[in-house]
Amino acid sequence: MAAGRGGTHRSSRRREGGVLTTLVALWNFSLALCGVALLALLALLIGRAISGARTDRRAEERRRLSRLLLEGGDIGRPDSALARTEAVRLTIELTELVRGSDREALLANAERLGVVEVLRKRLKSRTPQDRLMASEALAMFPGEADAVTAMLDDRNPDVRLGAALALAQNQVAPPAAELVRKLGLGTTERSLLVVSLMRDLVESDPEGVEAMLYDPALPDSAKLAATDALAASGRVEHAPLVAWMADAATEDSALQPRIYRALGRIGHPGGHAAIRRGLDSPWWQARAAAAEAAGKSGMVAACDKLGELLGDPEWWVRFRAGEALSHLGRSGRNALHYALEDGSDLAREAAKQTLAERGLA
Repeated sequence: MAAGRGGTHRSSRRREGGVLTTLVALWNFSLALCGVALLALLALLIGRAISGARTDRRAEERRRLSRLLLEGGDIGRPDSALARTEAVRLTIELTELVRGSDREALLANAERLGVVEVLRKRLKSRTPQDRLMASEALAMFPGEADAVTAMLDDRNPDVRLGAALALAQNQVAPPAAELVRKLGLGTTERSLLVVSLMRDLVESDPEGVEAMLYDPALPDSAKLAATDALAASGRVEHAPLVAWMADAATEDSALQPRIYRALGRIGHPGGHAAIRRGLDSPWWQARAAAAEAAGKSGMVAACDKLGELLGDPEWWVRFRAGEALSHLGRSGRNALHYALEDGSDLAREAAKQTLAERGLA
């Protein structure tokens, strides 16, 4: 009995010892977790303090540089990377907000701050985005056109196109045809930005853009972008040239519709003869575009022909013809009512729908 009690007592003590060891291990683990949490919290506080100090320093630097850029004064070259970076950013931001003599003064102050030197170095960056940004910013400075023009040979197509756009926007771009060949516009470069480039070129070099249309070596897509840009300029003196393009593209069913739409946007009588010929095109896309152009340019003389197109086999042509007639005043409405009474089945249906949709019935 005594031996049995002793064994039970030792077993109980071993269990108690095991439980105590487990509790101590848990306690130590909890302490370790608390220590890690405290270190993480301390690191966050330090990081936030450093970030806050950096933000404050940047804000202070921006205030100081803003005054120098806008007001001039005792300007010296920034001695820190932060100041140089902020000077470039502020120059780009502020030039979007000021015009005329204020902009010229700002750029002069930026040059005294060393912004031009920073941008020239960034033209050699390995990052295309940096080279693109530097090209766009540097093009604003008088006398830096050559440096930006050199970027037209950059290995990255986005940088080349961005440099061309920046040069055109600042009206220091090379001749339009040279840009087209150098950038491969219409061949290797088919970005929609080509249209923006052409519109900028029309502002600075309209004769160069017009000359593109006569150059047989240039691709049709580049000429089409030029045609769109000439039409979008709203200058009526371009109408005969765009009309000539329409006649020159009689064998191109894809190009003709866009040229007719351009003539419609210009709306000058000089394009009416070409639009009239487009109404007889064998391609329905060209007939539809010519009908749309006739309505937009107020071709009252085309009402009879548009009335005939209400019976065209193609729905789009009938729709555009009806839409055009609805824009041509009393003559257009008379043509619609005539088609409703004496036209073919297709013409009557097209006239009926047009009159109902336009509230002209």
